[in-house]
Formats: sequence, C-alpha cells, structure tokens
Amino acid sequence: MTTHAPLANGIPNSDIDFYSDESIRNPYPVYEELRALGPVVYLSKHDLYALPNYREVSEVLRQPLRYSSARGVSPLQKVNDILVGSTLNSDPPAHDRTRSITSEPLLPGALAAVEGRIRDAAEGLVDTLCQRGEFDAVADFARFLPVTIVAELVGLPPAVDSAQMLKWASATFNLFGTENARTKEAYEDLKDLRDFLLVYGRPEKLKDGGWAKRIFEVGPERGIDFETCAQLMRDYINPSLDTTISVSGQLIRLFAENPDQWQKLRDDPALIGNAIEEAVRIAAPVRGWTRYVAQDSQIAGHPIPEGARVLVMFASANRDPQKFPDPTRFDVTRDVHDHVGFGQGVHMCMGMHLARLEMQSLVRALRRRVARFELTAEPQIALNNSIQGYATMPVRVHLADQVLARDTVEQADSPWLDVTVTAREPAAKDIISLELRSTQGHPLPAYAAGAHLDVYIRSGLVRQYSLTGDPADTTKYRLGILLDPKSRGGSAAIHAQFQQGAKIRVGRPRNNFPLNLSAAHTVLFAGGIGITPMLGMAYALQAAGASWEMHYCGRAPERLAFVDELARFGDRVHLHLDSGPKHQHLDINAVLATPAPDRQLYVCGPNGFMDFVLRAAEQNGWTQDCMHLERFGAEVNTDGAPFTVVAKKSGKTFDVHPGETIAQKLEENGVHVQVSCQSGVCGTCLTTVLDGMPDHRDLVQTDVEKAANARITVCCSRSKTRKLVLDI
Repeated sequence: MTTHAPLANGIPNSDIDFYSDESIRNPYPVYEELRALGPVVYLSKHDLYALPNYREVSEVLRQPLRYSSARGVSPLQKVNDILVGSTLNSDPPAHDRTRSITSEPLLPGALAAVEGRIRDAAEGLVDTLCQRGEFDAVADFARFLPVTIVAELVGLPPAVDSAQMLKWASATFNLFGTENARTKEAYEDLKDLRDFLLVYGRPEKLKDGGWAKRIFEVGPERGIDFETCAQLMRDYINPSLDTTISVSGQLIRLFAENPDQWQKLRDDPALIGNAIEEAVRIAAPVRGWTRYVAQDSQIAGHPIPEGARVLVMFASANRDPQKFPDPTRFDVTRDVHDHVGFGQGVHMCMGMHLARLEMQSLVRALRRRVARFELTAEPQIALNNSIQGYATMPVRVHLADQVLARDTVEQADSPWLDVTVTAREPAAKDIISLELRSTQGHPLPAYAAGAHLDVYIRSGLVRQYSLTGDPADTTKYRLGILLDPKSRGGSAAIHAQFQQGAKIRVGRPRNNFPLNLSAAHTVLFAGGIGITPMLGMAYALQAAGASWEMHYCGRAPERLAFVDELARFGDRVHLHLDSGPKHQHLDINAVLATPAPDRQLYVCGPNGFMDFVLRAAEQNGWTQDCMHLERFGAEVNTDGAPFTVVAKKSGKTFDVHPGETIAQKLEENGVHVQVSCQSGVCGTCLTTVLDGMPDHRDLVQTDVEKAANARITVCCSRSKTRKLVLDI
C-alpha cells in the first residue's frame, strides 16, 4: 500500500482499497496505517474521506443532520437511490418516526417477555454442542438464535427459510461497498427480497403476534402508509442476522485465544455483560459506512466540502489507542461503555439489546459447561464489503468437571391486570367515564390519590390516565377519558372500542402525583379533564378530615365532568365557568393570597391553565416545594423550559437551561455519569428518579417504563416538573 502527497487542503491522500479482498481478510494493518496518516484521510480509489480515529467518528455520528444518512450510507449512488427512506437511510424526524415503530419490541423492557425463551434455546443448543465436543462456531453456534428464535419472533411466513434470510442479510451489507463482484451479486440476491415483500409484505400473510405484523397494526396510528410498513419489515429481516452472528462467532475465537479472560468470566459471571461489550469493541462487526456531508464542514481542522462523503470507520475507531489503551488486548474488565461497535447517536444499532440478550444467553450456557476452547483449524474469513466475520471456525470444547448451576431469572409479578369494563357513561362533552373491575373477581391493588394507570390499547399503543373517584374503594377502578381532537390513536381508540363488557389490560397503579395529607390546608386547581386526579384527592382529604378547597375551571357547563359527584363535598368545591356570570369567575390572587410552608397547592389541566396558576402562585409568594402539578404527556411541550436538578447522592443542585442536557450539567458539576449515544437510544445513562416527573424523549424505554417515571435518560430527556431529584 502506498500513499501520495497531501491534497491542497492538507488532508493525506491514500490509494488503499478499503473494499478489496486483502483489506477484508486482514483489516487491522489497514486501520493502523490510516490512523497513522491522520484523523482524515482521502481514499482516492473511492472518493471518500476516511475517518479512522475514535474522536472524529464519534463527532460525525452525533451530528446526523450535518453528516446525513438520508442520502444513503453506501458509497454507490445507485444503491442509495433504492434504499433511501428506510430507517437506516434516513434522518430525524423521519428516522425517529419509523424507528419508534420497529424498535419497540426490541427495547430492553419489551424483551423481558421473551428472555426466558431465548435463554432456554441457548441452553439447549450449548448442551447439544458440548455433547458433540467439536463443532463449527459459525454454522452450528453463532447462527442458531438469529435464524431460529428471532425469525419466529419476527413472524415471517414459512416461505422464508434460514438460508434465504442469511442470503438476504449478507447481500444487504455487500451493497454498502464500491462497485465490485460482491456488490453486483448482491443486486441479484436482493431481487428475491423485493419479490418477497411484494407478495408477503401484507398483514394477512404474516403470523399473528409477530413483530412484522405489528408494524401494520401500529404504523397507521403513527402516520406511516401501507407501502412504507411493508418496507420496514427489512429492519427485522436484514440487520438482525449478520452483525450478531459475526460477534457471536468471534467470541469463541477471543475466548480460545485468551483462556485467562474466559477463566475470569467463569469465576465471576457478573463480567458476562461487559465481556460482550469488549468483544463488540475489539471485533466490531461493521467495518465502515458512509455519511453524506450536507453542508461545508470542518473535521479535525480540515475543510470537508458539501456533497462529499465521509467513511465512518467503526472497527478502526474501536481500536484507536488514544481512546482505548492497549486496544488489541481483549480484557473483559475494560470500561467500554462508549465504544462504537453498535454505533452512536440516533442511528445506534436498533437491535443491540436483542443482540446482547442472545450473546449473553449463549455465554452463560457455555460458562456452565466449558473449561476452555480450542480452535482446531484456522478460521476462514467471510468476504463481505462491510461486515467483518467468519465463514467457518472449527472449535473443540474441553468440558469442566461439573456443570455449574444455571443462573436463575427472577420472575416479577406481571405488570398487567386483566379487567373488564363494567360500566361506561358520559361524564361531560367528549369525556367518558369507564368503570373497571377484575376479570377474575379479585380485589384490585390499592392506590393513593393522584395515581394513574397504563392502559394497553393495542400492540405498541399504551396510554396513561389518572384514576378518579374514591381511592378507598378497591372493588373497582374508574377513569375519565377525554376524546382529544389531536389524538394519535389512544383516546380515539378507547372512545370507539372500549364498550361495556370489553376485557382489557391495565398496568398496576403508579403515583407520580402524590398527595400530602398532613398539610394545614390544601388548595386543588382543576382545569377541564384535569378533574380526574383531583376528584380522588377530594375523597382522600375529606376522609382524613383535612382542611381543603377545590377550584374547578372550564369553558362551559357541559365540559365539566363529575359535577354531580362533586356536589357531595358542598362549599369546599367552587366552579368557575368562562361562560358564567362574573361573580363566579376565578379570582386567583384572592385564592392564593395567603401562602405558608404548611399550605399545599395541587394543579392539573391543560398546559396553559397550569402555567397560569403557577405564575400566579409564584407572584403571591408560594414556594416550589408547596406547588405540585401533573401534566398530560400528549399535550406537553417543554422544549427549552428551564428546570432544577438535584443530584441527591452527590449533594449537588443545578439548573438546566435551554440548549443544555442533564448529562452535561452533571459533568460540569463534577458528577460522573456514563453516556454513549447521547440520543436516548442505548440506555447507558438511565438514571433512577427519586422525585419529579421526567419529560421522556428517549427511544430506549417502553411506554410502560416511561409511564412509571422510575428512570430517565439524562443524555436527552428533560423535566415536566420544576424540580427533578435523581439518585446519583
């Protein structure tokens, strides 16, 4: 390999053929040579600006609009022309919309439902292979879970066999190279995939309950047309195979070549998760993809013109000695939380949580039985333009004297309750009241005033609604649900489908809006549908013999819900109508004229109403500790709103202003937190919430997990409350 004189802009020029057989078979010297040349190297054979170092790779991945995927990630324009619009080949906001659909079954919380099946399958496979003693770590081991269990979960029709899926996956990754024989062959192979999608890209052709059919159930609710839903099936067919197979096979090689690291893992199973991350780092499956430079830019001080393409070298960046000391050493104890083997930023690998689960399950099963691994022949590289992996890897396992006990997986109580809609009544204009009772006739879990339920509407559609009525009555739950004119499918589906007698599922009560019953006096403000938690608070305060008052505001009488029921509380409840006589209009300054540390204010309703009440409270001298609110997630838009974060363990308090992230402010205040994607897709920075309500902006938690408000991604999410207390 030779290099030429630098370009006029000072960027080194190299004639390395990144996609040649030689570079694929022995890539690591290529990476070293490019890193030695500099942070940006022009590859003259491909007209690409290569980025071989970690810093520049990370910088580009975190700027998806400047370094765009929406023009495709292949160096070949004809490839990009046919793939643009897929989740991989798109940018926010279109990327986030399609990813939110296909990623939901792949989130950690959702995968908990299938973890047992995957672990059982891994145990059965490893037991069989250990009885044989010798096997191929690729064909017999690495491919098993992706092409069996995962294919079943996707729910593809019998017309697709494992060989066909592997062929399509390999062909897809071969398209992300230059014009060579592999690329041309991939075009022909993918004609079958195109024909398959034309015939089977329809919900009636797919298995019920599968991830593929779910796309057609959820997609229309998110504004995705039928044709796009069919194309989104590619997200499951292609990326779920070759990358996981690559690392799974390389794990065997790494443990065979580093028996001391395997022994560390056998001695301490807590290292298994980190060992997987280290394997993904040192043996990154994706060699490199390109990004389109959408505007004139500078990388490491070098000007990169608009219209150019940069080659993001994931595998090289993961071996950058400036980032990872002694990078060629496989160390299962190394801190590698921010490697780029799964990518970074908004395009971080959608299937990484599933891949981790598969690989960890396999390694756990091996740990129980295998004392050491022995490669019986030199592994054969699989030639692919963008995936680094093996075609064959013969291995012999030397079994331990005894099989270790299988790790137990604690089964928590189901988060869901089966209930029946036993009554449905109109509560006000566009508001219905639903009474729910246990389908089995059991008492329902108790709840306190201010609690809410997660309501399961259909796959991928979970909404949260406040419990209303008397919390002391555990025979039933009651919800008040407004038909939102801007409904994205939640309230509209409930109004249309949740009729009396319907059997539905709801989550266990969660309370992010708790009521303090020991206050000297409590003032409740409700606006419109915001009466639902306030009604429960009224019951609780009355039962406790507390001092309290409620102010319920609305535009017109027909829009006030549960008015007849509120009458039981007498003159403690005050109705304020915009359309009513002036004497009953809300005089908010009079209501809030006497603040005190032992007086508490609770407010729920539309954002404008709550902001109005809180501003008046502040002007009248109420402190933040005395003000409590609950916002409805479908309405909230807190972009730019400042809030206070308390890092309780660290004893630090600071404000997060517009344009700042919680993670940035934590670091500025000397509180270390691990971050990776900085886009809310990986879960590395999930932090426990002790108090306050997060404004979740991540794509890593399920709807149910977000509703619990137990954890927040500090890299991207904000707060719906004025103060957020974190356990850090």
